[in-house]
Amino acid sequence: MNTGKTLPGKTPQGTKPKLLILCQVNPSVVTPKQLETNLRQILKRFIQSFDFCWAAFILLRQEKLPVCLDVYKDSRKKDHTWATRWQNLSKHLFFPDSPFNQKEWLKLFSPAAKTTLPVMLQVEEPSETMEIVIFDTDAETAQRLVAKTMSLGRHMADMIQEFVFRSSQKRTLRKLTAWLEMASTISSSLDIGQALHVVAQLTADLFSARTSLYLLDENENLIPVVAVGSYDPKLRNQFKALTGQKPYPAITQAIQTQHPVIITPDNIYNLLPADIIETFNYHWLIVVPILNKDKAIGIMQVDRPRNSRLKGFENEAAEIIFAIARVTAIAIENARLIEKLEQKELLLHKLVNKIITAQEDERKHLASELHDSVIQSLIAIWYRLQRITPTYNSHPADWYGEIANLTNILGDQIRDIRRILSGLRPMILDNYGLIPAIKSYTNEIQEKHNIPISLHFDLNTLEKQNKPPIESLGRLAPNPSDNLRLPPQTEITLFRILQEALTNIIKHATATSVDVDLLIRKKDILLTVRDNGAGFNQSSLVNSQNYNHLGLAGMQERALLLGGNCIIGSKPGKGTWISVKVPYTMEVEGRLSN
Repeated sequence: MNTGKTLPGKTPQGTKPKLLILCQVNPSVVTPKQLETNLRQILKRFIQSFDFCWAAFILLRQEKLPVCLDVYKDSRKKDHTWATRWQNLSKHLFFPDSPFNQKEWLKLFSPAAKTTLPVMLQVEEPSETMEIVIFDTDAETAQRLVAKTMSLGRHMADMIQEFVFRSSQKRTLRKLTAWLEMASTISSSLDIGQALHVVAQLTADLFSARTSLYLLDENENLIPVVAVGSYDPKLRNQFKALTGQKPYPAITQAIQTQHPVIITPDNIYNLLPADIIETFNYHWLIVVPILNKDKAIGIMQVDRPRNSRLKGFENEAAEIIFAIARVTAIAIENARLIEKLEQKELLLHKLVNKIITAQEDERKHLASELHDSVIQSLIAIWYRLQRITPTYNSHPADWYGEIANLTNILGDQIRDIRRILSGLRPMILDNYGLIPAIKSYTNEIQEKHNIPISLHFDLNTLEKQNKPPIESLGRLAPNPSDNLRLPPQTEITLFRILQEALTNIIKHATATSVDVDLLIRKKDILLTVRDNGAGFNQSSLVNSQNYNHLGLAGMQERALLLGGNCIIGSKPGKGTWISVKVPYTMEVEGRLSN
């Protein structure tokens, strides 16, 4: 049977966000009126605390009538167009022969964001699913709201489970399903916000308590992330206001001992500040550290207020919550790794673009240099050579002055070509090695830009291993270290890093002095460049996508290609230092060459 009504199409822009939660379950699931009432109540409480103007929940069961619930934030501002669309949709859902399936009519809503949660209600059956869909808003706002609504969806799924597993024999089964759902969400979600909301909501429902999650910054100050179990807007704002606060004694104890801390009315004033206790109505709590590689990166807190129907926590509960915290640490680490990979990929795209641009600029510069100087001079020489031919009234002695002038011009062009080639690839680096190339290049920089550069080469370890006789050293290497040869890839990498470092200093640092140190040891090489220039705020290096710092990122990538690292430090007004360490294994043939 078909009602002939038109399904909802695209909604007008500029309206407030709307939420639809669709849960598809096994036909055997029974939904008593009390469950429907509870689901509607939680939907009302949620919509009053968040940015949605309308929210709906649909429970679909094959060959059974669906449960359709919807609520408005303000019934006086009811959107009649949307209400009509919801009625039309409900009619289609109530008729099995509707030509539209779930995916088709969801597309017609033009969702701005959606996500899927697993819902386990039968051990022998595959997981049911819950889809959370957000409409009538932009993608950025929708994505921000997804994490919060996952907490609501998880809570509604747990309410359904509570009715399915209400017999005492099935309580253990519910705990098992909670663990499986948590593991499934963590493994499938790459968004740390979504994963943390689900973990917090599952924990809150599992223990009939409130759950809060904090991350710790580099100074171990609190960063509130998730708080579930209360939709009180005032309480939520007070939770957010804890950002940057020093950990209170219970959290400090959990971080130091790396074990759960159980708080009861007997010890609560020793472990929590009085104002915190009063603000959040704390009474019984468990505080556990979220550990990653034996370091606390966050805190999970589960509490029951004074008026809770359940009282304190048993030791078993503390161990279960601690286990959940360990799973949460895995979720956080996975999300951070994914984020780092995404940042790395973006950085590599920018570096490749910079390399291509630099190549084209270099080719343009080279073509201009050759055309404006070398080619023009060669053309002039060619024309003047045309005049030097035996003629009836000329004498060979008249040619000598012209030939001398042409010789001088050719000499100038040879020097220009060598200068151009040196800029592309310094011949001294290939012929004599890294140290003579560094000396030559820094001398050129000092003369051109009038900036003093102090060089220090520490090769004592190397020279003790193999001291060649003085007479065996090349004539161009009065200092034994000048004749040192390193692997070609190591030499060119360190030289290019030094070039980039000095270029940055000249362009940005306004420095009056530079120190360059090269230390060669048995197993590695350390190159350090320091300046006394303007420096910069090092926090800008946390996200290396900043185009202004691509040169620094390029140095880090060059070092990584050799299996080394590049550490950059700076403070505004205190200068900048760059330390590059690359592996190097001394071999007999790789030491001082004869």
